[in-house]
Amino acid sequence: MNRTVLNPLLLVLAIGLGSYAVWQWQQRQVPAPEPVQRSDYVLRDFDLTALNEQGTEAFTLQSPYLEREPDGRSMNIRLPRFSFPGRDGMWQARSVTAWVGPRAREVQLRKDVELVGPASASGERTRFTTGLLSVFPDEQRASTDDRVNIAQGKSFYAGTGLRVDMAAKRFQLLNDTRGTLCATPASC
Repeated sequence: MNRTVLNPLLLVLAIGLGSYAVWQWQQRQVPAPEPVQRSDYVLRDFDLTALNEQGTEAFTLQSPYLEREPDGRSMNIRLPRFSFPGRDGMWQARSVTAWVGPRAREVQLRKDVELVGPASASGERTRFTTGLLSVFPDEQRASTDDRVNIAQGKSFYAGTGLRVDMAAKRFQLLNDTRGTLCATPASC
């Protein structure tokens, strides 16, 4: 072979090997994909009783789906139905989704939330509806900064921001409060 044929072949071979080396180097520079975060576990169609640090009932829960976060500290729940023990009976709550924080110290009810208090001496229940509600089972209190509607017998209230003392069965609306109070059936 003469040099006029050999030189172009060597040039093509050098370009090909150089391109291959650069391609291999670039492949090593691409970060590995992150591992998929998976739940610690998933529960379907279950009943659960959560205990607080003293060993007493913090809440009971029924739901079609619960997923524990990979960090093992919190849970996400779909279509939950909670029961929170109070001094004079059970508080019932439901929502579209919920989040339970570490050690069940906080329960966040999210979207189309309804909280119903235990029956009073007259048999009436207080019903709260809102978009987001945080319940603190150990402290027997609930709160939100969202808009709230309240029905108590034939009385109706609405406001922005709510604090509920579940032990004393008292509530406080914080801002933009409106209401219709019916002290006796004849007054409404």
